[in-house]
Amino acid sequence: MVGDSDHGSSVGRISQLAKCLGTYGILALLSMLVGVGGFVATAMLTSRPALFLTAGWSIFAICYGGAISVIAPRRYWPLAVALLAVLSVVGGFALLWPATETRQPPAPGTEWATLRTGSRLAYLRLAAVGPRHAAPVVFLHGGPGVANIEGDAEYLRRLAASGYDVYLYDQLGAGGSTRLADPTGYTLPRAVADLDAFREAIRAPKVDLIGYSWGSRLAAAYLSAHADHVSKVVFVSPDRMAGDNSNLVNLLGPLDAAHLWAVLRQAFEPRAFTAWVLAQVNSRAAHAFAGDAEMDARFRAIIAALAPALFCHPPDGTNGGDPGFYANTMLPRPEAQRGIDPHASLRRLDTPALIVKGQCDYLSWASAVDYRDALPHASMVYVPEAGHELFAEQPDVFFAAVVAFLDGRELPFATVTQSSPPPGYKGPTGENH
Repeated sequence: MVGDSDHGSSVGRISQLAKCLGTYGILALLSMLVGVGGFVATAMLTSRPALFLTAGWSIFAICYGGAISVIAPRRYWPLAVALLAVLSVVGGFALLWPATETRQPPAPGTEWATLRTGSRLAYLRLAAVGPRHAAPVVFLHGGPGVANIEGDAEYLRRLAASGYDVYLYDQLGAGGSTRLADPTGYTLPRAVADLDAFREAIRAPKVDLIGYSWGSRLAAAYLSAHADHVSKVVFVSPDRMAGDNSNLVNLLGPLDAAHLWAVLRQAFEPRAFTAWVLAQVNSRAAHAFAGDAEMDARFRAIIAALAPALFCHPPDGTNGGDPGFYANTMLPRPEAQRGIDPHASLRRLDTPALIVKGQCDYLSWASAVDYRDALPHASMVYVPEAGHELFAEQPDVFFAAVVAFLDGRELPFATVTQSSPPPGYKGPTGENH
């Protein structure tokens, strides 16, 4: 009978201990939420990590300690303090331990141009073969901030073989180009100014532009401001010309479970997610908390996991290049666009334009049609069995159309004149989500 009594007493104590731990855990979670609120509020006022991290932890500890002192029996206070210590150590390790900081080596042949805007941009020149056309081609990469000079040059050499000098440059904040100490400096007007300064640096009175994805938005903004310096323009898998360009749902949708998990694991790693949250309220605080080298390395892993969504039939491997996290995070913001909407300006131009759209592009059909309809002298070509990165997936079709357009010859494929997508189109149709 005594043994049974002792056993029952032990079970009761264990049960009570478990109940206490559950209660303390809930209090800790609620206190964490309050602490996060204080952390974010403080980060809105200061860019010093020591201050906003200390403020967040202090608010968490005060809320938790105050709640425990009110509801917990005194004999369980050591247990509550131990739980606070464990959570503080684990949380501190997760937030303060940086990821490996890595940089991609420059592509062979990379040069650098220091521009009048203060930007120092990495670029490649693919020299024309044979008779040279007067206007060089300048390729504008996507993202924003997703630079891949080496990978893109592999395909664009076809233009050089057709007599065009081709220039590819890493936009500000990406690849081997300048990173800004203040991420608020990444704006569309700055990108337009850099493009014009780069044109001056290569001594080209006029250029042919090829804008890919986000690069199409940059090309349209540049054309609206500097039409006298553009001979022809090609928009490849174009992003929306103006407004919000959030396409995350469309981009994640085609991924299989393994690639989706790889994206989410990187994005929601505590330190990476904290930097992203900080960037929404104070990008200077985010940059001070986690710098370019660290966040670019994390972003590179995300881009690699997202790569299959860029193709109808994903290849075995892709070169993801050297993206820039803060350029990618800041440029889509409305305040970075400064109200730029090229539509009205483009409708008054006679610049020849070509829009190229793939069957499996994750960006909407409506976005591509918008470019075609905005420019009076625009044609649109639809490429079956091609995704967002269609110049890599269907290079023969893509370059046949682009070279014919740049040469001023009749396009070798039928153009799209209707607003609705053709049968078999697999991408989103309306506005991007």
